[in-house]
Amino acid sequence: MSLPERLGRLERVERLGAGGFATVWLYRDTELESDVAVKALADNWAQRLDVRERFLEEARILRRADSDHIVRVYDVGEVDATPYFVMTYADRGTVAGLAEDGRQLPLDQVVDLVAQAGAGLSVLHDLGIVHRDVKPQNLLLRGSRDGTRVLVADLGVAKAMLHASGLTQVVGSPAYMAPEQVRGTGIDRRADVHALAAVAYQLLTGRLARSTTLSDLLGASLPVPPSSVADVSPAVDAVLLRGLQPDPRDRWPDIASFVAALRSAAEGPPPAPTLINDPPPAARPTGALTPAFTLLLLLVLGAAFAAAYAVTAAAR
Repeated sequence: MSLPERLGRLERVERLGAGGFATVWLYRDTELESDVAVKALADNWAQRLDVRERFLEEARILRRADSDHIVRVYDVGEVDATPYFVMTYADRGTVAGLAEDGRQLPLDQVVDLVAQAGAGLSVLHDLGIVHRDVKPQNLLLRGSRDGTRVLVADLGVAKAMLHASGLTQVVGSPAYMAPEQVRGTGIDRRADVHALAAVAYQLLTGRLARSTTLSDLLGASLPVPPSSVADVSPAVDAVLLRGLQPDPRDRWPDIASFVAALRSAAEGPPPAPTLINDPPPAARPTGALTPAFTLLLLLVLGAAFAAAYAVTAAAR
């Protein structure tokens, strides 16, 4: 729908994007002199009471999460029988913009982006929420004093409600979603682990981990190791491929362990420990004698003295 020119003290600027379930608009708060995003439920779903409730539940969850790495909700409202909520405006676009045209990002940047997204997802998991649709388009970028901040957005709860209501729509994007989301065997936080690993794979390699249809996910297999197309170590391969395992039992158990393993693999093996012992030969002062050489010298002198004594005694 097209929201009105003004919502209270908010003044409409432009439409930011539209999907099958909602449209997002940029508004300007004229009193506070700041920009906000306003998300409105699509007209064709606004009459469904169950979808409306789930849409507002998304706003409640985002408000309750209150994390620096999740979009924050500031207000909710309704106009022309269509609900909307006011939330954080991501002024630097989305992670999808960083991955355009098969671009490969440096490993340290990927680790930073994944760690920030993981922080937001972990908060949701602690609240008992599985995102279900983690992908670059749902990872927003916002400028901050310390750089660029990643914000998790679009929980997909309205879509989840439709699926739960018996409609034949699977929640998620095939390139990132976990195979169990198609199998209907139940999902948990490991589905989001899979999706975040798929995002990391794409950012590093410039390729999708899987480019398949929903039906193909039933027989999903692992992609080629990232190191075969990008300058990363086998340790990074192991971390990402474990995150992308088709069977959730073979994946990292949670986001925190996945992020920690990826960070460790990126840092590389620790340096060999330095043993505290005698200084190396190059560090010894010129002319200094080693203990072994000193002992040998004493033995030689002792033997010479004994031989001389024996000769003297024989001459008497």
